[in-house]
Amino acid sequence: MRVSIVMLAMLQLVAAAAAQPDQGAENQRLMLSNIRIFDVGTGQMMPAQNIIIEGSTISFVGKIWDAPFRGREIDCRGKFAVPGLFDSHIHMTELTRHGDDSLQSILKAFVERGVMQVRDVGGSIDVVSEMARRIETGEIIGPEMFYTGPMLEKSPMLWEGVNDTFPDFTAAINTIEDVDSLLPTLAEQGARLVKTFNKCDSTVYGHLVEVARQLSLKIVHDPGTPLFHWIPMDKAIEMGVTSIEHAKAPWPVVLSDDLKEEHDRLIGPDADQAACRMFMTKVAAMGTESISLERLGQLAARMTENEVYLCPTLNVLESMEENALEATRNGMGIDTLPEQVEQMIKTSVAGMAAVSRYFVTELSRTRVKMFVGQDGYDPSATFTEMQLMNDCGVSAAEIIKGATIYPAEWLGVSYRLGSIMPGKQANILVVDANPLEDIGNLEQTFLVIKSGSVIYP
Repeated sequence: MRVSIVMLAMLQLVAAAAAQPDQGAENQRLMLSNIRIFDVGTGQMMPAQNIIIEGSTISFVGKIWDAPFRGREIDCRGKFAVPGLFDSHIHMTELTRHGDDSLQSILKAFVERGVMQVRDVGGSIDVVSEMARRIETGEIIGPEMFYTGPMLEKSPMLWEGVNDTFPDFTAAINTIEDVDSLLPTLAEQGARLVKTFNKCDSTVYGHLVEVARQLSLKIVHDPGTPLFHWIPMDKAIEMGVTSIEHAKAPWPVVLSDDLKEEHDRLIGPDADQAACRMFMTKVAAMGTESISLERLGQLAARMTENEVYLCPTLNVLESMEENALEATRNGMGIDTLPEQVEQMIKTSVAGMAAVSRYFVTELSRTRVKMFVGQDGYDPSATFTEMQLMNDCGVSAAEIIKGATIYPAEWLGVSYRLGSIMPGKQANILVVDANPLEDIGNLEQTFLVIKSGSVIYP
């Protein structure tokens, strides 16, 4: 009898313990209540509702939660939620110039502003793969990195000198054998995409596209200098490339008839460089008058038909003139440029800036999809890029899509990133004011959640 009483008492204790809520589980549950959510499908803010997060995953999105909630609740009445942001044109290798403390601080600053994923499109594979590993393991806080490793170009490479500081920042693809050797190595080191840049042999490039497809490596293509592209964007699109970098990329493809004929005679390794500079100055002085609207319309139609994205990187235009002048002074070894040279540079930069903004305006108007990318490593510049795109007429809704669902779809990770839905990774930026009314409101940060953890404040 005594044994039965003891056993009964033990069973009662076990039952009582089972009835108590699991405090550890509660600590892993978070509710954002009364919050308006950006719908990446409609481009609208949904009516106020609740988001339930369990662990690192969104488990519920809806207006009603009938059961008593056990966990942490944050009242987000009057707040607005967007998915964790992507910056689609970053060069993080540069961060290692200033020491590990600075690197960690800047990486964390990206996340604290809501930038939780990046496409790193040119850098030392050893550097970026190690950076990505440290972020993935939780050693440091930073955005999830989808990276290319080196920029790939035919020798002599434009940025070859950077390899002295960052080995393999750029790498040569002169032959088919180079492609067969290099691309599998990049894939083994964690690259999810490859960056083609500037001068590329057409046959070698076609082979690269095929090998990249076999290895499931996406391609981002920067055609290079403002004009005289060896692989112009229309040819890259024809080969199957779906991400084009920099708003100036369409320029040589859409020149008016007489200019295009003259331009095409100057392309190639044996081109007269003095004649090329003269032509560039002439075309830049014409600005948007150099463009064939018919050709631009045809290019836009081809981009939408083939689901090709443009990453404008307008942010770099803000400092391009001074950077070009400084680079020329350094290259010539002088402190003051001849007036004629300085004016030529200013004319070229001004023309390129004008046509770049024009292309963003016109391609956006014809519903070409765009990514948000700053072409740097400054946490604030992602938002500068958004504002510059908005100034060119890109709607706030399209800009947010270009920083959320579009890159997620392009990278093939929309099953877990790019939107706020049950089953998705809980990467969420909450702001105080509606970004559809003013894209600058994305900087009015109230709360940042990455993989279910509150990062800010």
